[in-house]
Amino acid sequence: KWYTFRLLSGILLRYHLHYEHPEVYGKLLTDKNGNYYASSPYVRTNRVNPMITRDNADNDSRVLNISGTAFANLTPIKNFMFTSRFSYAFANSDVYMPFYQYYADYSQQAFRNYLMVASSSSHNYFWQWENFANYSLEIAKNHNLAFMLGTSYSESRNTGITGAASGTTDNNLGFLQDDPRFMYFAYITPDANKTIQGGEAVYTRKIAYFGRVNYSYKDTYLAQFSLRADAADLSVLPKNNRWGYFPAASLGWVISNEKFMQPTRSWLDHLKIRASWGRNGSIASLAGYMWNAPISSTGKYNFGNELRYTYAYAPTVSGNEELKWETSEQLDFGIDMRLLGNRLTVSADWFNKKTRDLIVSGANTSSLAGFAASPFNAGRIENKGIEVEIGWQDHVGDFRYGARANFSTLKNKVTKVADTFDRIAGTATDPYTMFEEGQPAWYLYGYKFTGVDPATGDPMFEDTNNDGIVGPDDKTYIGKSIPDFTFGLTLNAAWKGLDFLVFGKGVTGVDIFNAYEETDYPINHMTKFTEDRWTPTNTNATNPRAGANRTRYRQSSAYVFSGAFFKIKQIQLGYTFPKKLMEKVRLSNLRVYASLDDFFTFTSYPGYDPEVAGGAGSEAGVDRGAYPNSKKVLFGLNLTF
Repeated sequence: KWYTFRLLSGILLRYHLHYEHPEVYGKLLTDKNGNYYASSPYVRTNRVNPMITRDNADNDSRVLNISGTAFANLTPIKNFMFTSRFSYAFANSDVYMPFYQYYADYSQQAFRNYLMVASSSSHNYFWQWENFANYSLEIAKNHNLAFMLGTSYSESRNTGITGAASGTTDNNLGFLQDDPRFMYFAYITPDANKTIQGGEAVYTRKIAYFGRVNYSYKDTYLAQFSLRADAADLSVLPKNNRWGYFPAASLGWVISNEKFMQPTRSWLDHLKIRASWGRNGSIASLAGYMWNAPISSTGKYNFGNELRYTYAYAPTVSGNEELKWETSEQLDFGIDMRLLGNRLTVSADWFNKKTRDLIVSGANTSSLAGFAASPFNAGRIENKGIEVEIGWQDHVGDFRYGARANFSTLKNKVTKVADTFDRIAGTATDPYTMFEEGQPAWYLYGYKFTGVDPATGDPMFEDTNNDGIVGPDDKTYIGKSIPDFTFGLTLNAAWKGLDFLVFGKGVTGVDIFNAYEETDYPINHMTKFTEDRWTPTNTNATNPRAGANRTRYRQSSAYVFSGAFFKIKQIQLGYTFPKKLMEKVRLSNLRVYASLDDFFTFTSYPGYDPEVAGGAGSEAGVDRGAYPNSKKVLFGLNLTF
C-alpha cells in the first residue's frame, strides 16, 4: 500500500538529511521489523505517511463515567400522583501524551527535533431535577380526562486544565533522559518550555415549564393538547430571546373499537387513524457564548512618530444579540394497524415539517468583512415525506421468529433565505455547499464536469449562463446531501435459550463531495483520478491529463459520487441460561452474547465510509476524510440479581 512504501531512494534521502543535519531533523521512524516508513521521492504530496503520524506520539487516556437517577412517587389523594426525579452524570478524563523526535517531510514542517509531553484533565458535570404532577378523573360515563404539569431544571459545568513541556532550540530534549519512563513533568530540565492553560469553560443552565391535557371517550376518541416553555441562560442565547414557546395538539380515532367493525375482529385486531400538529425548538448547535462578540488582541501597532507600540484590540466575530430559538412546525397524518392475531403490524405516516429561524453557524456572507459571522437565524426549510414500518412476529413451537422493515421518503427544499441576501455560502474559501431558495438545504455547489477534451486532455465544464466563458458564475447545483430514500431491516429468531438478530440500514438518492481527494499535486495517491487518465495514447479517457486545470476540476461534479449504501450494522448471537439453573446460584437472569457491529457495507462510494462521510450544517455532504466507523467484535453478558 502507498503508506508502506519502502523505497531505497526515499530511505537514502532521509538518511542524508538526518545524519548530515541531526540538529535540525529528527528520528526516522520504523515498524517493529525495522522497515522505514517513507514516501516516494517521485511524488509530491501534502500528506504525511499515516504510520508516522501514528507512531510519533503515544496516548494514554483514562475515562470515568458515573450516572444515575433517583425518583419518588407520592399519591396523597386518589387519582393524583406527584413524581420528583433527580438525574446526575459525571465524566472525568485524564490524558497523558509523550511526543517523540521524528522526521517525515521538511517541506511540510513534519518533523520534531525535541521531546515533548502534554497532559490534560477535564471534568464534566450535569444534573437535572424534574417534577411532575398527574391527575386523572372521569367527568361522566366513559369520558376521561388526565392533566399533567411539570418543571425541569438542569445545569452543566465543564472544567479542564492542560499542561505541556518540551525541549528548546538549545536543549532538544528538555528531559533528563530520552526514555518514555522519564517523560513526565517531574523530569523536565530547568530550561524546558512550559505552558499551562484551562479553567472553567462553560457553565450552562436551562429551565422549562410544561403542561398537557388528555381526553378520551370509550378509549375510541382521543385528544391531547400540550404547551412547553423553555429558556436557556446567557451562555447560549441573549437575554431578550432566551424563551421559546412550543404548543402541540393531536387527535386519534380507534376505529376497531366501533360496533360496525365487529365483523372484522377475526383478522383485524387494531385500527387507528391519527393527526397531529406541533412545534418544537432547538439550540443544539450552539456552544458557549456564540452569540457574543469577544474582544481579542490583534497585535502591537505604532500609532505615532516614535518607536512606541500599543496593543490593539478588536472583535473576533460579528456578534448577534438577535439570535433566537430555531423552530420546527410539523403536521402529521398516520395510521396504525395490527392484524392476524397481532402477528402483523403496519404503521404509516405522511408528514410536512417546516423549519423557520434556522440557526446557521460558520457560513460566509457577502455582507460581512473583517471578521467571521456569529451564528444567525436565516431561512425556512420544508421537509415532506412518508414513513412506513411493517413487522411480523410468529412462532412454531419453541421457535420464534420475526422481521421488521421500515422505509421513509424525504423531499427537502429551502423556501426562504433571508431579507438581506439571496443565498448563503458554505464554510470553505471556495465553498462546496450553498443555501439557496428553491434548492435543497446546503446543496453541493460547483462546476458541471462534462468530460475530457480528446485533443488536449483538459477537463471541460458546462457554460451554465451561456455567456461563452466558463468562470465562477457558472457554478451551480451538482448534488445534494439529503437522501431521498432511507430504509432498514431487522431479522430476529429465538429457540429455547438461543437468540439471533441481524439489523441493517441504508440510504439512496444522496451525493457526497469527495473533498479529501485533492489534485493540488500532479500525483497524490488518488485511485479514482489516476485511473483511465488522458495521455497522448489514451485520448478517450474519463479523467484529464496530469496537472490539467486542477483548481476548477476539484470544484466540479467530477468529485461528486453517489453516497447510497446498505450496511449490516449488527449481527448478534446470544444465549440465556435456564431460570431453574439461575435460581440455584441466586440469579434472576444471565445472558451471554457475541456481536459483529458495522462489519459489512455495500456501496459504490470510493471513500472511506459513506455513512459518516458528510459533515453537518453548511458542511453537509462534504467528505474531508472523516474517520470511518470501526468494525467491532463484542462479547458481553447481562446479569440480573
